[in-house]
Amino acid sequence: MGFPPRANGRSFLALALQLVLIAGSLSSAPAAGDDDPAAPGDDPGRKQLERRARDFIEQSWKLAYAAPDFGEGREWLNVARPMTLRGDLAGRVLLIDFWTYCCINCMHVLPDLKYLEEKYAREPFVVVGCHSAKFLNEADAANVRQAVLRYDIAHPVVVDRDFQIWNAFGVRSWPTLMLVGPDGRILAQLSGEGQRDILDALVGQALAFFREKPDALAQRPLPLRRETSAELARELSFPGKIAIDPAGTSLYIADSNHHRIVVTNLEGRFVRAIGGGEEGLKDGPADEARFSHPQGMAFSGSRLLIADTENHAIRAVDLARGDVTTLAGNGKQGREREGVLDARIASLNSPWDLLVRGEEVLVAMAGPHQIWRLDLEKLQIGPIAGDGTERRADGPFDEGAFAQPSGLAAANGVVYVADSESSSIRALDLARRTITTLVGGDENPRNLFEFGDEDGKGFGKRLQHPLGVLVHEGKLFVADTYNHKIKVVDAAAGEVKTLAGTGRPGNKDGAFAEAELREPGGLAGRGSKLFVADTNNHCVRVLDLEARRVSTLTLSGVPIPRSAAAAPGSDAGVAGGDPLPDLAGTVVHTPAPAKLATGKAKLQLKLSLPPGETLAEGAPSQFRVLPKKGAVRAETPSGRLAGVETAVPIDVEGAGELEVQALYYHCAGGKTCAVRSVRWRLLVEAEAGGASTVTLEDAPGT
Repeated sequence: MGFPPRANGRSFLALALQLVLIAGSLSSAPAAGDDDPAAPGDDPGRKQLERRARDFIEQSWKLAYAAPDFGEGREWLNVARPMTLRGDLAGRVLLIDFWTYCCINCMHVLPDLKYLEEKYAREPFVVVGCHSAKFLNEADAANVRQAVLRYDIAHPVVVDRDFQIWNAFGVRSWPTLMLVGPDGRILAQLSGEGQRDILDALVGQALAFFREKPDALAQRPLPLRRETSAELARELSFPGKIAIDPAGTSLYIADSNHHRIVVTNLEGRFVRAIGGGEEGLKDGPADEARFSHPQGMAFSGSRLLIADTENHAIRAVDLARGDVTTLAGNGKQGREREGVLDARIASLNSPWDLLVRGEEVLVAMAGPHQIWRLDLEKLQIGPIAGDGTERRADGPFDEGAFAQPSGLAAANGVVYVADSESSSIRALDLARRTITTLVGGDENPRNLFEFGDEDGKGFGKRLQHPLGVLVHEGKLFVADTYNHKIKVVDAAAGEVKTLAGTGRPGNKDGAFAEAELREPGGLAGRGSKLFVADTNNHCVRVLDLEARRVSTLTLSGVPIPRSAAAAPGSDAGVAGGDPLPDLAGTVVHTPAPAKLATGKAKLQLKLSLPPGETLAEGAPSQFRVLPKKGAVRAETPSGRLAGVETAVPIDVEGAGELEVQALYYHCAGGKTCAVRSVRWRLLVEAEAGGASTVTLEDAPGT
């Protein structure tokens, strides 16, 4: 990405120059290929890279400046409390990742960071993300938290909402990675993606260098606490895009973080799932196939085509047979920005949306900032519009430029593009082969920082990081993602108007002007209704264009992947006495009267699961017992369900009322589970000779 229009402060220019020169020599060293059978330690290129990395570390340490600390009053994620450079993090080799969550290049760095974290898990090494926001919406720590969950980030993240950390370190662009020694000195700075081998060599050699210095390294425990520990598994997880089949009877929802496509009817009743719910790249039957964060979808005859974004591939589903095949992409991120490639072996770069036009498919290729074309007959693929630079430049196809195109729609020979990083809507005239801007952006093609939330015409602060476009009933609708709105664009006049949403992130149904969404990403239309993938609300919203009201689609029977229901380390809400979340479809049992003896008694929770079903092992199945009135209390007011039967001790001093809640995940023998939320009112009378046990029972399906 480019440079933010902010002061950069202290820049460490002398050190930075030397680091650039040495890093350049590192990048020139040959690295072992992915298919090289030799062990890394036996590879000459790898050894040369490590020698240069060692020389680099030794030289930079002699010249290095002390790194500034993160400062007071910062919001942190994935930790139990804020950390400091010279406190918790002292004695460790530290890699600071300066990122912003809209940035495709920053997304591409995350797998490299995960690789390093896993490789050096037993070493005094830690990654810290420093989130310095490009967009106003990204400065909100609550929204950053959603990004941490969406990208499955496990390392600590500090929210740099005012760019103070960014400026103190002299950072210039996203992503930037800073290597800091255990004594708090800056050792290296690298910018951009695709530098795993260099980072690996630098981290490894930094650890080796400081092992030779007495007491330099220390493996202090860190106050880590994953944000996932406070999350419940849901039917959908960060749905990105949505589509309606040509017959107009089914919704196809890109259930992106469950790595599958969920199919329902237009009323939300489950039909099928495409993908087994676990991340991977695997063809075959729909229930066994694997995807990685799929996004855009399009129909081509009897096939559904899917932009399998983080597999860097385009997949096809035979809707009659249910088989999944790979049309384009080899699973590896590519760097190509020109030419015609064999689709079956090409390396793609974050395809985000698809548009079918006869025997060709247009692809919003977010990584290289281009529009690509896939020929379904020849199985060839390559860019057709955009020169590969990240700009908002109009003109001929081969001279114009995009900035992270993320949504496609078409009408009358014109293709509309949600150009997210320039906060604009672009138009491709396929006959004239030209690119124009309808709304948003700035007159300066390189200024990607002109964004906002204003209705009106032409350039200016009209949009904020839109991800979706839809042509429906003669109108162009836009998912104005970071403004949490749905807007309408008059393509002829170049004018944009708000349709629904207040601009505040939230989850509120009602009239268009009062409804709240949270980073909507995809749109589909049928008749008088728009269906919206409301990404950060993990649901589908329905916009009734006639009644001008927003509602939430009630999902029925959508299974939860077993791997998501039993996510490792998920303790969502087990501690504390707060009520459980009132999920859609919560079952409220009729009040249960009980005559109990005064003193100690036992509340028995009994789950009568269907034959062959069990509770999901490791899932946050839990209970709450909340006192409502009177003299009845639970000794253990909350906790995990022990199994299909859980005993809760209670004290009965007199008559009273308890509200009992349970939330549990039950699974059949396959790969999917369901979540069930239930409530009871227990009405207790205390009397001599009363019972010592009362049983509350729930049976799914009743």
